Amino acid sequence: MSNRLNREFYLLPRGEQRGLILLSLLLVLSLIFRITVPRFTDRETEGMEVFEKEARLIMESLARADSLQGVKSDSGRRKARAGSGPYSRSVYQTNVITKANPLDINRADSVQLLPLPGIGPVYAGRIIKYRNLLGGFIAVDQLGEVYGISAETIQRVRNMLYIDSTLVRKIPLNSASFRELLRHPYLEYEDVKALVEYRDFKGNINSLMELRKDQILPDSSLNKIEAYLDYR
Repeated sequence: MSNRLNREFYLLPRGEQRGLILLSLLLVLSLIFRITVPRFTDRETEGMEVFEKEARLIMESLARADSLQGVKSDSGRRKARAGSGPYSRSVYQTNVITKANPLDINRADSVQLLPLPGIGPVYAGRIIKYRNLLGGFIAVDQLGEVYGISAETIQRVRNMLYIDSTLVRKIPLNSASFRELLRHPYLEYEDVKALVEYRDFKGNINSLMELRKDQILPDSSLNKIEAYLDYR
């Protein structure tokens, strides 16, 4: 559970990560304040006013920082549409994503994902981050594993995407470290532990059939991870 929460937090945009951290700190400070101050009733109102003022200043500062970042992003997109920079107007127009001209989801960057219906800057960033964790997509349905993307959105974009599975980055199972294996979203701590212990015992793991035969991982885990394993 903790691994999953950490991965979902990592997939959030930087602004949302900062906001969650700040909100958690404010809640903790507020709780401490309410526990320790009530005995001093004469000073409670004054103390709360100071605390709330400082909290507002922090939140306003964070909002200004995110606003500036958004302005820069909007400015960059306007320049791209206007014809300055690498994403000129002609390139942007000729790369319209349609069923007849689909987008390779394993090659696309976040800017190229933006024209997809239901995919804004936040989801585009999450897709890229999750793709990097996976090593690449092997099916469009994997977009449903990206935090916040609905089944309806996947149906809307399904015919606008294709996947070059040759770009998938595989894990060298016989040489990868415990940390490298655990980084993959499809492997939980117990899965990695079982794989490493089996590898240490056998010397090398030669095939998926070997893992399946010796029941090293549940079939549900093997079915998901098999496309990402390299036995060389």
